[in-house]
Amino acid sequence: MEVVITVILVLLATVLLVVEVALIPGFGVAGVLGIAAMLASVFYAFFFVGNIAGWITMALSGLICVSLFLWALYGKSLDRLALKKNIDSNVKGEELEKIKVGDRGVTRTRLALIGEACINGENVEVKSEMGFINEGVEVVVVRISGGTLYVEKVKR
Repeated sequence: MEVVITVILVLLATVLLVVEVALIPGFGVAGVLGIAAMLASVFYAFFFVGNIAGWITMALSGLICVSLFLWALYGKSLDRLALKKNIDSNVKGEELEKIKVGDRGVTRTRLALIGEACINGENVEVKSEMGFINEGVEVVVVRISGGTLYVEKVKR
């Protein structure tokens, strides 16, 4: 009966780890439960079946883990986590020529340090000089450096 429990634990661990690698990649509940089941199978085999069964279970568990790691590494399962979009936008020189230090505008998006603002009728990417700025707040250009517009909230 102990051998059957050990085999069931190894199979359960394998299924959970396959689910983690193939269906829901990342370090989630299935992965943690799979590793816990794998460790439980090894401990169970050592304490209730015997040393030989424990070593066999440990070797089998190691082989399964290495196989799943290689499958995840060289398979397509990690492609779902990869970024596939290239950022090809840039600051147009024409827009920067129309904007000078001291010009005012309104933020179009929240500036979590970087965002978008409408300055002199141009929608441009701007960087907050000091902290976060919410959407719809009036800002002023404080400096232009390397194609980046730095803005601050207008002090009233």
